[in-house]
Amino acid sequence: MATRPDYYIVTRETGERPQPWCWELRRYSSPMGVRVRDCGYQSQMAAEYAGKRALVAFLDALEKEERRQ
Repeated sequence: MATRPDYYIVTRETGERPQPWCWELRRYSSPMGVRVRDCGYQSQMAAEYAGKRALVAFLDALEKEERRQ
C-alpha cells in the first residue's frame, strides 16, 4: 500500500526563460521507474503548488488501483 510520507515533490529551476520552474514526484523507499514531472512555471511557489496537487491526485489514483487488486 502506498504511504503518503514515502512520496514527495521536488522543485527546481531550469534556467529556461520565461518560465523556468519544474516540479518532480519522487519516492524515498526506492526509485519510481518512471519520471513524473511538469515544467513551465513562472515561480517556485507556482511549481510547488502544482506539484502538490499532482501528488494528491497521484496518491488517490494509486490507492484506487491498489483497492482493485
